[in-house]
Amino acid sequence: MQVRIAALAVAVLGAATAARADTSKLAKEDVPLERKAEIVGRDPYCCGYPLAENLGFKLRFYWLAREGDFDEPDEIDGADVDEVDLYTRDGLLIGAFSYKFAWHLRMEGSGVLLDGRVLNTHGDCKFGLGKCFQTLDVRRHPFGRGAGQRPLVPFKSVAVDPKVVAIGEPIYIPELDGLQLPDGGVHDGCVRGDDTGGGIKLRKMDFFVVSYANFRFMLDQLWGVDWMTPHIESPRCAYLRDR
Repeated sequence: MQVRIAALAVAVLGAATAARADTSKLAKEDVPLERKAEIVGRDPYCCGYPLAENLGFKLRFYWLAREGDFDEPDEIDGADVDEVDLYTRDGLLIGAFSYKFAWHLRMEGSGVLLDGRVLNTHGDCKFGLGKCFQTLDVRRHPFGRGAGQRPLVPFKSVAVDPKVVAIGEPIYIPELDGLQLPDGGVHDGCVRGDDTGGGIKLRKMDFFVVSYANFRFMLDQLWGVDWMTPHIESPRCAYLRDR
């Protein structure tokens, strides 16, 4: 009887271990992953402290608005709306642009013009769409600007609620670990809180992916992954901390 009980215990333990095994896309490239269902407390060798319960944060994306993607006339209520003027906060005219591009520029916060200039939102104003813009130094902010003067970094910057995550804080996201990137590289799961946004409240994070095409690529890689488990104070992501 004791032998049969011991054998049964071994079988149950083996089945439980198999059930917890990670068979998702994130296990490719032999990247070690934490078992998502068992993230509790702190692992000093890996992932730091979880900010919420397992899969407790909403994963979203954002990218640069590109003027070249919206160069066709827009139509509102059956009438063509070809252009809208955009201004600086001082009331200086930046130029006339497609209404659709201007709308996306306001939504994304940063965008690239056909002539290579990079625009960033610069507060509310009484001109144009009610949102003013400024031209950025492309040497310092080639992909737009986040909170303060922080440059956005492709596939590393995330927009966070600063009441939940400090600006500049490195974050480990296991759901991104091992993810294939559009350039053929593999993500290490490390990002940083570089940005904020009006729609970023509490348990939401927006992942900066540069372009809409990259968003579509990442969406295929993350099919069915809408929630994530971000960690702070992760040793593996310490290289992203401001020096």
